[in-house]
Amino acid sequence: MRRSSSPTVIPGPHGYPPLGVFLQLQRDPLRYLTAAACRYGAVVSLPLGIRRAYLLAHPSPIQHVLQDQPDHYRKGVSVGRITPLFGEGLTTSEGVLWRRQRQLMQPLFQWQRLLPWTDVIAAATAAMLARWGPLAARGQPVELVAALRDLTRGVMRQILFGPDTRIDAQAAGQALTMAVGQLDRRVWAMLPAPLWLPTSHNRQLHRALHTLHAYVDRQIAEHRRAGQAAEDLLAMLMGARDGTTGAPMPACQLRDEAVTLWAAGQTTVAAALAWTWSLLAQHPEAAHTLQGELDTVLGGRRPTPQDLPHLRFTRLVLDESLRLYPPTWVTARSPSAADEIDGHRIPPHAILLVSPYVLQRHPAFWEHPEQFDPERFTPARAAGRPRFAYFPFGGGPRRCIGQNLAMLEMLVILAIMAQAYELRLVPGHPVEPDARITLRPRDGILMTLRQRRDWL
Repeated sequence: MRRSSSPTVIPGPHGYPPLGVFLQLQRDPLRYLTAAACRYGAVVSLPLGIRRAYLLAHPSPIQHVLQDQPDHYRKGVSVGRITPLFGEGLTTSEGVLWRRQRQLMQPLFQWQRLLPWTDVIAAATAAMLARWGPLAARGQPVELVAALRDLTRGVMRQILFGPDTRIDAQAAGQALTMAVGQLDRRVWAMLPAPLWLPTSHNRQLHRALHTLHAYVDRQIAEHRRAGQAAEDLLAMLMGARDGTTGAPMPACQLRDEAVTLWAAGQTTVAAALAWTWSLLAQHPEAAHTLQGELDTVLGGRRPTPQDLPHLRFTRLVLDESLRLYPPTWVTARSPSAADEIDGHRIPPHAILLVSPYVLQRHPAFWEHPEQFDPERFTPARAAGRPRFAYFPFGGGPRRCIGQNLAMLEMLVILAIMAQAYELRLVPGHPVEPDARITLRPRDGILMTLRQRRDWL
């Protein structure tokens, strides 16, 4: 970034010793950070106990950190709270290991290579909707977050490992959900219990990880015995070779990448789709436009890869939903040496908070930012918008490798669901965001089902 000769004092709230602003931030991080960005400017100082964090609240400093100087800024100490699950997968690894893995895996996530999974996603969605038929007939509501989590967990498991109806596959999926839930508890704990301490939560986490790792290790072993017979994502990962040495991924790295992809693919896509349905239920005109497009393009059938480019309004709905409720709502970086951002000196190893949620609701970059308006993502209205005013999948070299797969899942699932059912919010049930590892509805989303057409 542009540097000044005399860095200025970074503005921000003083907080209350000795915790600073930790309790306020823990109580409602979304509201607190959004208000701080509007009040204090592009860089905000946040005292957190003996540490100090800095919120980046303008596209320019975010571009500096994520895109212009990515090697200078690492994930830092904050990533340690999720490594029990993710190991040294792409989400948590750094430096040479991360660059090697990214280079190996990137070609597997190009849009055209993912399109054959359209049928897997569509079939799983149709099976879920068929199970909903009796619920719709009885007027029984569905808890949408759990239903979509189960759907996306199963979809991602099949994409990764292929069809598997054995009991241990179900147990591994449940263990994954348990492990994510336990790590959610640790994210906002000021002093989480050391993992070696035998608390009830730690024991649950260790049991879940043991079950999950045993399942993935068995899948790797079975794939090795099968050779090239499998055509799933794990087989592709096993076939990837280092461009310099020609070496494949070690088994431990394969496990970490598989678990990372499974966990991320389950939590983020399910949350994004749940928020999308909540918004559509509150904006019937957008839901009507969506259904009109689907009736015209698909006419009651499952989408094929050739249909996806024609689902233009469907994509706009998802883009706007991701603006208002980005599943990965915040991330952190830490500079390896002192730097200067927006005229402010940032000390080495400081915690920098980068929040898509904050930027994507900032009134300086979005007209009526709290309104749901899919048309704001048409090319004409998006022209001239700063690059990092909208970044639900991150940015720079560490932009989410699964972005294309996530968008493919969301497009197919939303297109099929919206053709089959009209979903309505149950009156009186609160729909409030819960900002943990993933931004999701705190108490789930209860919705009733009105069948539009039979979907079997």
